[in-house]
Amino acid sequence: SLQAGTCPSGAIACGNGACCPSTLFCIANANDEVDACCTTNSACRGSIEGNPVCADSSWSLWKGFQGNGFCCQVGLNGVYNPGNTVAGTCVSGAPPAGYTTAVIMSTGTGSTVISAPTSSSTKTTTITSSTTTTATSTTSGSTGKPVFFHYMIRTITDAHYTASWATTTVTSLFNWAQTLGFKLFFSFDMTGFSSPTQFTSYLQSYVTSSAYYKYNGLPLVSTFNGGASSYTFGQDSVNDGWKVELEQVMANAGYPIYFVPAFQDVNITSSFFNTFPSLNGAMNWNSWPQNTQGDIIVPTTDDQTLLTAAHAVGKTFLMGVSPLQFKHIDSGDNWYRRGEQNLEYRFGQVLSMQPDFIELQTWNDAGESHYMGNSWPEPISGTAIVGYTENYDHTGYWQLLPAFIKAYKAGATTTSTMYPTNGAAAQDVFWHHTLLAAGTCPSDSLGPPQGVSTVEDRVTAGILVAAGQSGLKAVLTSGSTTLGTQALTPGFNGFSFLGMTTGTVSVKVVNSAGTTIISGSGPITVVSTASLCNYNFQVVGLA
Repeated sequence: SLQAGTCPSGAIACGNGACCPSTLFCIANANDEVDACCTTNSACRGSIEGNPVCADSSWSLWKGFQGNGFCCQVGLNGVYNPGNTVAGTCVSGAPPAGYTTAVIMSTGTGSTVISAPTSSSTKTTTITSSTTTTATSTTSGSTGKPVFFHYMIRTITDAHYTASWATTTVTSLFNWAQTLGFKLFFSFDMTGFSSPTQFTSYLQSYVTSSAYYKYNGLPLVSTFNGGASSYTFGQDSVNDGWKVELEQVMANAGYPIYFVPAFQDVNITSSFFNTFPSLNGAMNWNSWPQNTQGDIIVPTTDDQTLLTAAHAVGKTFLMGVSPLQFKHIDSGDNWYRRGEQNLEYRFGQVLSMQPDFIELQTWNDAGESHYMGNSWPEPISGTAIVGYTENYDHTGYWQLLPAFIKAYKAGATTTSTMYPTNGAAAQDVFWHHTLLAAGTCPSDSLGPPQGVSTVEDRVTAGILVAAGQSGLKAVLTSGSTTLGTQALTPGFNGFSFLGMTTGTVSVKVVNSAGTTIISGSGPITVVSTASLCNYNFQVVGLA
């Protein structure tokens, strides 16, 4: 409603020049927020702050003071006074002295007007959206169900912000993205930054690229970490730190963003967005069980909590997918997070939950062994990473990923329509460790990784079977031992067998006549003693 000396018919006065529809409740401003209109007398500022909408869809939405939303009739311009405590002002011409032009967020459906609806050009508007309206606004747009791969570029700090390797690499990525027709966005690792001020100008230089991914018209930005109490950046809270130092800085520069960080450094609870109301969404980085959880199937507890909390307040959820995490660099980076019973279950979990986005972790992070694309030798040359990734090609995962992505984008809620993408009756990949769980590595100064107790002698297979096929079965062999036989059905078949022993691991698919239609063996044999405590996966694709 219009902020003015008097309120229009059907509205109530909230003070400070603010009005709300008489069916809603006035909630006073606080913490750099403006007055809000809520469906109950409980504060809803947090739930609508990140995704405000206009109570009247014929008006345009603007982002003004401290990043708060306000609405103006179509044809009027949004401005705000940085020294005031209201969201913004609607004017028919240039900003008055002392005012700054606000950022247009969405254009209303109404007819254009040529003058402000009051005699004073300094009257302002406030958010007049109910919680219910806001909850539907974010999810109603066309998003295309995006799927991302996380791509590591190394740390970009103040010292080498303009270094040729950094600028050349990122520029090349965006140039090739434009050429090949795909999109990129930045995710900033906050273990390497002390403030968003270290990267906002860098971010601004790329968000205008046609290759930068935008969600509902806004550049998507994410992080790794950033939710812990140390990330206030001089503000009163972590939420205000991100709001003031990133979101407002970008908005004031003319580049409002869609902020979906991965705050894996805080406990995930149903009140997540009460603590972080300025976020547009959230990602759960933890796509693997914690070491303390033991030998379990990859859990979805945090995923479901964040998804439910996000959708309850009109925000979005980004779900991670990753095969394992193994790092063996030095005494501080020597751990294993369970990959057994992970990827073969994760596909079905994602399809069942239907998150707004998915992120495959990762394309090229060899250091943590969850690379699902090419691991180039140049970035890791001369490091300990070479020792546990060289000859461990993970591109075998590609046998499954196109079918999974296609199913997700089609809205499938099960894996039953994940068919081969190569035109064959069956398409296969299998993976396993090459050092037994109880194996020894006496010459490795680092010793076994933290979490080694969750390692299992298990061979896992993911097999796609074409529609209409019947009578197929898979046979898994380790050394001279047949670990098991699995009947296959059309769609995705994910399964595993314990009992892996030393020697070569092989998988074959046979038809009802006993004829082998696809088969293959891992080039690296399984051993009980090795020079390195290596629990990376050998991944073997069969097409």
